[in-house]
Amino acid sequence: MLLRDSDIDSLTNQVAALSSENQSHHEKLQVVLGQFRSVLEDYSALKSDYEEVKEGREKYKRQARGQERNPFVLVLVDGDGYLFKEHFIKAGSDGGINAAQQLSDSVKELMHSTLGAEADRCRIMVRVYANILGLSKVLARNGMVGHEARSLSPFSSAFNRSQDLFDFVDAAERKEGSDFKIREMFRLYADMNQCRHIYFAGCHDTGYGSLLTPYKGKSDRITLIKAAGFHRQFEELDLPIAEMPSVFMSTSLVTNGKPVPGVNAKPAHSPTNGTNGSNGFNGTHATNGAAPTKPICKHFQKGICKFGSGCIKQHVMPNQSLSRPGDVSPKQLWSTPHIVGRSQEFLSTHLPPQNLKSTEYIPVNKDGDRLDTYCPQPTSEALDQYHHRAKIAKVCNSYHLSGECGDMNCHYDHTDVSETVLDVLRYVVQQHPCTKGAACRSMKCFLGHLCQKPNCKGVKSWQCRFNHKGHTLDLEVARWVDPIETIDGDRYSSSGGSISSQISPSTVYFG
Repeated sequence: MLLRDSDIDSLTNQVAALSSENQSHHEKLQVVLGQFRSVLEDYSALKSDYEEVKEGREKYKRQARGQERNPFVLVLVDGDGYLFKEHFIKAGSDGGINAAQQLSDSVKELMHSTLGAEADRCRIMVRVYANILGLSKVLARNGMVGHEARSLSPFSSAFNRSQDLFDFVDAAERKEGSDFKIREMFRLYADMNQCRHIYFAGCHDTGYGSLLTPYKGKSDRITLIKAAGFHRQFEELDLPIAEMPSVFMSTSLVTNGKPVPGVNAKPAHSPTNGTNGSNGFNGTHATNGAAPTKPICKHFQKGICKFGSGCIKQHVMPNQSLSRPGDVSPKQLWSTPHIVGRSQEFLSTHLPPQNLKSTEYIPVNKDGDRLDTYCPQPTSEALDQYHHRAKIAKVCNSYHLSGECGDMNCHYDHTDVSETVLDVLRYVVQQHPCTKGAACRSMKCFLGHLCQKPNCKGVKSWQCRFNHKGHTLDLEVARWVDPIETIDGDRYSSSGGSISSQISPSTVYFG
């Protein structure tokens, strides 16, 4: 039976429709496959980036773990200017061992006040650089060692043997040998995370000023050590200054009535008429234009002059300049502004009292500097009550001062304390300066932003931790501002630690 024309046309249309539908399906399939291919390519690229980030993160973690593994503090000593105590040097080898032990003990005491609880984890690295030959001659002339060459060597060798990380290094006879070594060691460790702190003992030489100036005010990284010949200009760096009276000489050696600061010491002189000189932290020193009236004894400088005080030539040290009557003394040249201590009555009448407003806003003066509310000095009975409570259990500063503690594993006491103990705790905490100073705007910060010790005149010394600004702030409240809380609070402001574990009663000073 033959198909009709209408049937043929219908079948033709159906085939055409089916073909068109099949073509459309094929095109859609190609689009989907193309999109899928693009997704796979994007996924591969994303996976590659993820692997790179993961590898970098793991590398960072390994580095961080490595940096946390061996923390240490560095003690840099210019041995040409910072001389160990006389009884250490005279004892020879035994003195070197005892000097190293005493230095270690002194540094550990400083570490606990500087680093807090982290001090127990840190090792101590000491580097002493000196011209041993020249220093031996100086000490021999003062009767502290023998007259043989390098007579200080037994002391330095024993010093090296006594502690694992203690080195007394001979910087040779080059004039700037010690300076060069100390500068490079400082630059190497100053920004290293494993090096938690640097104790710098070279403040007899203003040439180190250019090295320390970039770290001005960084009290969390550097502490200056004060000894004989300490230059007052280093106080301008706004760095904490500590002393080690049981380790280093506090007065310069004297030869024929003249002070001898050290082997390569370079005293700063003031410019005078007819001479060109400069002072300050640029490493240059003025020269003295006066010529000596008598020739200089070379045998004295070598330590072998047999005439002593009867020698007709001048006995002066190498690099020692002769003073002139018109010279300005370093004490006059580098004197710091005088601070007049504020009485307790002055503080109580000018500082804002503690009230409801002080719990919600921050008082500032006309210069925008933060002011603390007045915190009266505790009585002796209150101090006894505070110390008795601390012996029972060390209280949590954050909890008792702010009412909350963010440390879920806090080991300090959260039980109630009396108002008397709370007032003493607030006073003790305020004796520690806030690292942000007068710019702090945190309501949770209970550290001090100015000195409230009556009649205090100490600046960055053992008597007071506050700098010059902390003693001279304008105490007039200009306005009250809203607090600004930050994530990285101060060590005693937002953490749950107890300050009583790091402050002994002897470190709290009262007028």
